[in-house]
Amino acid sequence: MKELINVPLLYFSKYNNMFLNFVKVNPISASIKVTENCNSRCITCNMWKNKYLDELTTTEIEDILYQLKNIHIKSIHFTGGEALIRKDIGELIGTAKKINLKVSLQTNGILLQRNAETIIENGLDSIIISIDGIGKTSDRIRGMPDQYNKAIEGIYTLKSIIAKKKDCNLEIIVSTTLTSNNISEIPQLIKLCEKLNIKWRFNLLDTNPYFFKDIDISELLITNKDLVDRTIDYLYKVRTEIPEIFEMDSVSLEFARKYLKNEKTHFNCVLGYLLIYIGSHGDVYSGCWVLSPMGNLKNEKLIEILNSEKYNHRCLEMFNLKCPICTCGYDISYKINNLPLSAKRMFKKYCNLLK
Repeated sequence: MKELINVPLLYFSKYNNMFLNFVKVNPISASIKVTENCNSRCITCNMWKNKYLDELTTTEIEDILYQLKNIHIKSIHFTGGEALIRKDIGELIGTAKKINLKVSLQTNGILLQRNAETIIENGLDSIIISIDGIGKTSDRIRGMPDQYNKAIEGIYTLKSIIAKKKDCNLEIIVSTTLTSNNISEIPQLIKLCEKLNIKWRFNLLDTNPYFFKDIDISELLITNKDLVDRTIDYLYKVRTEIPEIFEMDSVSLEFARKYLKNEKTHFNCVLGYLLIYIGSHGDVYSGCWVLSPMGNLKNEKLIEILNSEKYNHRCLEMFNLKCPICTCGYDISYKINNLPLSAKRMFKKYCNLLK
């Protein structure tokens, strides 16, 4: 349980940076971009506009998984681009499970039906499917005709396979990035997830990460503050009535309310100490896709990068927000910043990771 020591220390560090002297860079979760290529044409992202070559091979990613295990990482998140483009995605999931890592995967759902059997057979623990509205709304945002229907078909296929297996506990989550185009459809999305008996969560629109740079979001911003209040208040009700569908902490919901209304928010970013991100070419990021990478695993070992003075200094700068301030992992940072209000759920979450 020593991995949990960082949590209270990070909380007290917001009052006095002296406590950071006792915080070790000790990530327990990692995200790996297995590719930056994508089969969507999202209006909120730039990745699909480029063709990415010479990405990490199967062998290289498997070696990285072992390096992550050796530094006591507990869970892995495979993302992209579109992770299901990788023909070896089943093999990568299987390798991670073989070394007792919890594995989640992010997808736009277009290739989900085709890959459903493979990801389940290899032991995937949870899958996050991006659906940005009902029907044509999601299709427009994702830039692909029939994306919504393909994602829903993929979910039904997953559910069908799960129903035939006694030992499959795959968690299915729908994820929505809130924009002016879809915020009024949140109740419909909640009802959809309730019907499917799967979870729902949301993301906040942010152009700071490198793959969202230079996106014109002027028409996507939610300017109706009353609508924001009604939506957040509605989500409080959903959280109370059907927590198995939506379970976000009140502190995170209040952050979202302020952010969407363009009101000032402040928190100390803890991601550098708790998370690690790895790009599709081996670049290592300090739990943040906004800042520049700290090294590359094609010519350095992960433990060397993490133990460097440069990496520790970066984490300190992130904590003190000497960086472009973004919403990446805001729920983690905000919960730790408000630990007395959210300690029960936070500690439960981290204890589950450590099992």
